[in-house]
Amino acid sequence: RRVLIVRQHNQMGDMICATPALRAIREAFGAAEIALVTAPVNYEVVRDNPDLDRVFLFEQRLWRRPHRLLSFVRALRGFRPDVAFVLNSVSFSVTSAMIAYASGARFVVGGDSRPFGWDVSRHAYSLEMPSELVVQGPAVAHSLAPLAAIGIATADHTTVVVASEDERATARQLLTALHLGDRFWALHPGAGKPANVWPAERFAAVADRAAAAGHDVLVLHGPADGDAVACLQAALAPTSHLRVRIAPRLTVGAVVALLEHADRLLCNDTGIMHIAGALRLPTVALFGPTDPAIWKPPADEVVALRAAARQEDPRGQEFGWLEAITVQEVWQTLAGLPVGGSQLPSRSAHTR
Repeated sequence: RRVLIVRQHNQMGDMICATPALRAIREAFGAAEIALVTAPVNYEVVRDNPDLDRVFLFEQRLWRRPHRLLSFVRALRGFRPDVAFVLNSVSFSVTSAMIAYASGARFVVGGDSRPFGWDVSRHAYSLEMPSELVVQGPAVAHSLAPLAAIGIATADHTTVVVASEDERATARQLLTALHLGDRFWALHPGAGKPANVWPAERFAAVADRAAAAGHDVLVLHGPADGDAVACLQAALAPTSHLRVRIAPRLTVGAVVALLEHADRLLCNDTGIMHIAGALRLPTVALFGPTDPAIWKPPADEVVALRAAARQEDPRGQEFGWLEAITVQEVWQTLAGLPVGGSQLPSRSAHTR
């Protein structure tokens, strides 16, 4: 009757890649009430997921705040789950296993801990699922494989992120304030890892070409992208400033709602790429040391660009890949994408 899923890793891209696993559990337990335990950073990614009925937030700092930890456990036990699934990412989480047991679920199902160096799962879980230490294929398939091994599967591997109506209203207000309509081009020049960042001056060169071709451009950014945005702004041609706007700092949900209105996106291999894949937004995603065969979203609308060989770079082996991708090949690929436009019904079609 009640199913708890524990996946409190804090990487947004990994969480979006796991949304088909949530769908698989929904399809297996269609009439059940399903809740998810996740990190606060992923709340807006999963809050309106059609395969979930409830979301519990777990912060690591709760370990240092016993009263708040006790309140969290009481809320979890109040849900009264019959079964708890612990879904691994690319590591084994003892914390996740403890959360599942603290919920009071009669059965706890989770991944084998031994490939990660922990001999815990065979003693702790009612049923073990197989685990792979290394992601061998697409990340979505990697998330689904443990469940499939115990008979819980889905034929639909598409990812899903849904904006709330409040966030859509915020997006519309922002578009009005920036004098932007639908079919604008979006750029996101940053990434969480320095090796995953295409040079910002090259993003500026693409923005210049888009502006010269008559396109409005919106530059999106996250908390760690200040240097990339500043460099992009400094490198823009003076004539581009009339068409290139810098978005204010936005919540993840507001970014989702804004991208529902975009025509296309250029970004690095980072969380916004996975949002674009879930929205089926025509996108050029630039890959450096990471493998697009694993991390590119399962959407034909997302085109991955990666250099055939890296340039020598004194910063190390992870660098030099993105630097080998030219402005010309990025521009040709981006300009050649099909028109996206505003397609809100089709991009928000995941409903229970």
